Amino acid sequence: MNTAGHRLTVRCLVAGGLFAIVLCAVNTYLTLRFGIIEEGAMIAAIFFYTALYFAALLGRWLAGMRWLKVSPATSAEMVMVSTMGSAGGSLGFIANFFAAKTMTSEPYTTVEMMLFAGVSGTIGVLSAIVFRYLLIVKDEELPADRQLPWVGAKVVKGVIDQLIGRGDPRQPRYLVVLTVLAAFYVVCNQSGVGWFPERWNVAVLGLGGLGISVLLAPFAIGTSYIMGMRTVVGFLCGGVALLVIAHFLPETMRATPQMYLWPGVMFLVTSGLTALALRWRVIAEALGSVVRLRSGDSGDDDPIMGRAATLAVMATGVVLAVAGLTTVFAVPLLITVVMIVVGGGLLNLIATRAYAQTAFNPVRVMGVLLQGISASLGGASVGTNLTGSGFIAGSGTQCTTLASDMYYGRQFRVPSRWQFWAQVSTVLSCAVVSALTFDFINRTTPLTFESNALAAPAAKMWAVIGMLFDPASNQQLPPFAVESMWIAGAIGVAWALAENRDRLRRFVPGSIGLGMGLVIHPSISLAFFAGGLVMWFALRRLFKVSDVTLSTIAIASIVGEGIGGLTQGVLKAVGLIG
Repeated sequence: MNTAGHRLTVRCLVAGGLFAIVLCAVNTYLTLRFGIIEEGAMIAAIFFYTALYFAALLGRWLAGMRWLKVSPATSAEMVMVSTMGSAGGSLGFIANFFAAKTMTSEPYTTVEMMLFAGVSGTIGVLSAIVFRYLLIVKDEELPADRQLPWVGAKVVKGVIDQLIGRGDPRQPRYLVVLTVLAAFYVVCNQSGVGWFPERWNVAVLGLGGLGISVLLAPFAIGTSYIMGMRTVVGFLCGGVALLVIAHFLPETMRATPQMYLWPGVMFLVTSGLTALALRWRVIAEALGSVVRLRSGDSGDDDPIMGRAATLAVMATGVVLAVAGLTTVFAVPLLITVVMIVVGGGLLNLIATRAYAQTAFNPVRVMGVLLQGISASLGGASVGTNLTGSGFIAGSGTQCTTLASDMYYGRQFRVPSRWQFWAQVSTVLSCAVVSALTFDFINRTTPLTFESNALAAPAAKMWAVIGMLFDPASNQQLPPFAVESMWIAGAIGVAWALAENRDRLRRFVPGSIGLGMGLVIHPSISLAFFAGGLVMWFALRRLFKVSDVTLSTIAIASIVGEGIGGLTQGVLKAVGLIG
């Protein structure tokens, strides 16, 4: 593969590192607030383009200042910034594990969180070496109709093509203005300065008497566009179902029906497992590709490193991971090895292939599977079996995002070794950021099952499953909890079966939205649906707003919410607001 025209620049590495840090901190907050994140590849690309646009503008104003002369971004720079941004952004998801650990047992120290994020993330990056060869390089040898679609990667490639092609000078302006407005609103809403309402109490058609409200969150507007209308309709269904369930709950739980976690957790687990089972051919092909791997000529025209170096790096990473998990985190050796082999290997392979086909990473369900495996091997205590979900939260997100980044990187002919080592360095630095950010959030807004300010649905799902696996747990299930889990589990299976049928899929709300809607406050679910109506119908269909502008609005809303939420926490910590 000819890569002679590409060069690494200081500006793209510095920008990529900064965006990774910001996105890691922002996503640490957003995943605890809403349970959903946008990994960051597209966000980093658009922000890098915006930064260069305004730098060039400043250079034109100060004519004669040669050092301010800014050249347009190259495709290699955009790929590198996107890779580093997605590495940092996706690592923010591991905060759900830290939260689950805090809710159920002795929380990790900040240093322990840094080490765990670094160890698990490194295993994920190492797994991507093999998966890139299997799912990208060797996949190119298949007929076009059998190749993996890499849905999310092609979206990022399309955004980069537009930005380095003709570009649109309006987008950087939109991005800055809307990001500032979104952050300003979050800082000044009812939970912050108190100038703006934080939710709208629905008072039409007599719904006000039911306590129905819509959270006024910029994040819901942006994410609804990225998730798609089927998923946000699923959130609506989940929120409505939760409001119905509330009337049958004990009086102490009616105001917070999302605390009745059990049906939602079981729906997410069974629908996710059924979806994986229905893709048994994908799993079989993934495993078969490993078996067919030959030790001879690989046919890879752009290897990350030589064979000896690859073996040495992977062996070193595995040894360090085993040493860290067994000594620092007291995970039994057998469970540690199984987590690395099954979690870092088999489950990551399945998840990466699923991500290539659907742009959805089934990391939540994979975490539950590894919790069950850990419990079956003797690690039934909640502290130990939760380590399985944490391992997937670190390794699975890094593996899938790097593989996806390497797909569009290959399309632009960017050397794979650049992306690999950039992600390694980003994981190690952002492990510190994720730990420090979570520690700050937990001190300002303590993570508990009863917390309303931070829904943390993924964390609560893993925590509930962890306590169910632990025979020593004193978890007391409320009335009808077991029966509700059986009912929701059966519905989850049926839902996944319906989604798998092409003729039914368009009429069935997204199972991810429905499941998440059953474990977060109904006002958040209704906010996602309202955001979908604004983005997909009002702006896209009625006002004919372009997809590029809608993407800019979505990214500004997401990043603005995260920056505003963290800023609000800082202002509270220093006593400037109550």
